[in-house]
Amino acid sequence: MRRLYIYLGVMIATCGLCAAGSSVCTPPQNLQTKLQTQPTADSYAEVGMWYANHDQYGCAVGAYRAALKREPKSAELLYLLGLNLLRNRDFNDAIKPLQQSIELEPKVLKPHLLLATALEELHRGADARVEWLVALKIDPHSDVALEGASKNFLATRNFEAVIGLLGPQPKGEGLTLDLASAYQGAGSTDQAIEVLRKGLDANPSSRALTHELVANLALLQRYQEAARLGKKLVEQSPKDLDAQVLYLHVLVLSDDEDLARPLAHKLLAIARHDFGVLYLNGVLENRAGNFAAGRKFLEQAVALNPNHYNCHYDLGISLANLNDSQGAKEQFEKALALGASEPSVRFEYAKALRTLGETKLSDEQLKLYQQEQKAKADRTLAASKMAQADKELSDGDPKKAAELYRDALAVLPDYAMLQYKLSVALDRAGDTASEREALQKAVQIDPAMAIAHRQLGYLAFNSGDFATAEEEFRTAVRAAPGFTDAWVSLAATLATESRHREAEEAVQRALEIDPHHANALELQKELADGVAGPSNQ
Repeated sequence: MRRLYIYLGVMIATCGLCAAGSSVCTPPQNLQTKLQTQPTADSYAEVGMWYANHDQYGCAVGAYRAALKREPKSAELLYLLGLNLLRNRDFNDAIKPLQQSIELEPKVLKPHLLLATALEELHRGADARVEWLVALKIDPHSDVALEGASKNFLATRNFEAVIGLLGPQPKGEGLTLDLASAYQGAGSTDQAIEVLRKGLDANPSSRALTHELVANLALLQRYQEAARLGKKLVEQSPKDLDAQVLYLHVLVLSDDEDLARPLAHKLLAIARHDFGVLYLNGVLENRAGNFAAGRKFLEQAVALNPNHYNCHYDLGISLANLNDSQGAKEQFEKALALGASEPSVRFEYAKALRTLGETKLSDEQLKLYQQEQKAKADRTLAASKMAQADKELSDGDPKKAAELYRDALAVLPDYAMLQYKLSVALDRAGDTASEREALQKAVQIDPAMAIAHRQLGYLAFNSGDFATAEEEFRTAVRAAPGFTDAWVSLAATLATESRHREAEEAVQRALEIDPHHANALELQKELADGVAGPSNQ
């Protein structure tokens, strides 16, 4: 997870001179004189700022602690102490002053951002999430809070929450990449590609977006598009080794050995110790039947990155073909332990076991191989049905789309996004009862799925159950504070219940997120005279 020290020039630094106690803390003579003549909180804060500006964060910590002895209830000084503890990588010690700063001034954004960052560093993801979401309530447009929250959700594989949080097309390279990652994780690689294409339209020179788009196209086996874009990326950045390795990877995946082999040899000459270069050369040698050469490259690659399960698998293939069944067995076991999920790994492992005379274990692995083959076939079938359903829905046949979504759910019943897509088709087909059932299944699978909660609230509102509608809309905005439509729907519900002050607050929140939101602007005008219910967008 990329760290988010990107505001106020906050950069975490490791420096022997910066740690408290590692050197004598001596400010300039004019500040020493000021401390002697005016030993106030402001004077010590000025000294702390000088130390911080000279990257002496440990010394800054001491100065701010001295300032706080003179003014212990200063939210600003507590924040600055926490900031410099964070800069000095004292994450645990930074927690208390930041919490105290927030207690004194809970609506100030920066302490929440710093506290969330410190909690992430301490691997307290759930606590950090609370702070990211509070920060978003204070400022729904904060890029730092949006990126922090989205990465927090991505770390827990809560992809639907990221999709609801960021909306259809976020601004900026980082948030676009996060949204694409969420769609990919949710099994919607086509939508990830669409997000990346739109991001590139807005930022055509972005290497990161291009790189990710190539990778996603390759995932869908759209190798020609991926190779074309990969070649363009290399031409734009001829010295970018990562771009060249990505392009080589696409060529290897597409079996274009006429282009792959010369590029692999070229990269080997200039980056002999790069993992990707060694790994892909090993794969190519294996394919050509040069297993001894493949083993040499793959052993070097494994030494550089022992956690890459495909590398262990391919090394196992080399060893098996060199009649080293014991070595092959060990490599296949490492690949499986690292999370290799391709059925072929089980199959090759079973073959190695049988060669070694471990028949019973070989039979067990073959059984697992068959099960994984079926699961893979099921996923492929579900993905195909879902793609067909998406097209039918786009073409205006929601009943056919619903049938196809149900076919996909027959093999992937616990996929929340698929349940939600079914609900959309059922909504367009006018089958409200089945729509509600699909939405309820979606939130049972993923309780933080904001878009599903919002639609459940809409259905409850239309049936006159305003209490349930309010509960669902509030759940939606808690899960995704930047979800404008849910705020508008909540405001409309509160207005219907004659809770005008709360309705005004909710619609104001929506307009803070999107000042040009048509329904929010209309509702704001109508609040004095009564409002219509939430629109189903």
